[in-house]
Amino acid sequence: MKRHKQLQPLSRQHHNGLLAALLLKKGIKKAADPKVMAAFILNFWSNDLEAHFNSEETVLIPALKETTFDETLSRRLLNEHTALRSYIYSLQETDTSASIIEDFADLLEQHIRFEEKIYFPEAEKILNEQQLQKLGEALHEKNEVSCMNYSIKFWE
Repeated sequence: MKRHKQLQPLSRQHHNGLLAALLLKKGIKKAADPKVMAAFILNFWSNDLEAHFNSEETVLIPALKETTFDETLSRRLLNEHTALRSYIYSLQETDTSASIIEDFADLLEQHIRFEEKIYFPEAEKILNEQQLQKLGEALHEKNEVSCMNYSIKFWE
């Protein structure tokens, strides 16, 4: 399904998130150093994911609260953001086990697929063109950073 133009910046960021999850899973299969993968996650968080979450939480969700959008979907989105942040905090506190990295990658992938397959299509049904335009102005494209540019290619 083609994403509405005004939500495409978030979807492009999702693509990078799915790529990050894939690279982490490849790294796990290759028994890459968990400390290197943790550093990758923290870099991805500070350069991409944190701002993405903030956009969804301060722009998209408030816009949907003004509609008949199903609040349980927004609660799920926020609960998953909280869970992913808890992994970030654990990694910042030097918990760099392979299991936490794998759990983070799995949840990140699951979360993005939920947003792309369920959350965004429902939002597109509810929001009118004017609301979507307003969203698009607030979600303007930032400089895209590809996780593939990370200096250590632990997935190779």
